[in-house]
Amino acid sequence: MVISRKSLTIFGLALSAALFANACSSKKASKGAVSTGETAVQNPGTDDGTGADEDETSKKPIDKVEALSSAFGILNFRQVTATLQNLTGVALNAPAAAGGVAPAEEYTKALSALPTDHAPAAITAGKVASVTKLASSYCDVLANNAQLLAAKFPGLTLAAAPADSNTFAKTLVDGFYGPETALQGPRATDIATVAASVEALKALGGTGPAIFMATCAGIVASGEFFLY
Repeated sequence: MVISRKSLTIFGLALSAALFANACSSKKASKGAVSTGETAVQNPGTDDGTGADEDETSKKPIDKVEALSSAFGILNFRQVTATLQNLTGVALNAPAAAGGVAPAEEYTKALSALPTDHAPAAITAGKVASVTKLASSYCDVLANNAQLLAAKFPGLTLAAAPADSNTFAKTLVDGFYGPETALQGPRATDIATVAASVEALKALGGTGPAIFMATCAGIVASGEFFLY
């Protein structure tokens, strides 16, 4: 069974969305007062110091988008492609893999949909999808370039579908995320999310390079790299 590149991009998008949610959750937890959903400043109350007249609206839950906007930013289109180049080692002007789309071509197609500013409130499904498609083009080149692949993941071979999805997932997550930090939250959660997607791709009969491409795209287009 052959998986189309469109199907692989959809899998990459689904994985990206799952990891994006993980990233938002872990980063929000690290923000302290903002993550509680309440404003940090409260009304001092009445003159007698009892606080009996404290304005209850000052403790109103902050809208989720408003809270996100106050704590995070998103990369604009130039920063997105620079990040993808750094993560994968693939240049923007690299030629396309056989049957694929060159990063520069996908970048040009996605320009109108990629983020133009840093406002998290402007995040849309279309923007996330465009970033994932762009990531897929970079990851496709990486999957089919033995020299680049060896430089990024020494010892990793893609001749066949990975026998152990968890080990494969950990290799990719550790390779792209780098050393585990408190800001990222539990690494095990991300590895389990990635491994589940790898299992789904294996069930569809995906080849080694195809599974790598979809998994790679989901990781490098995730919130860990899209949010700052």
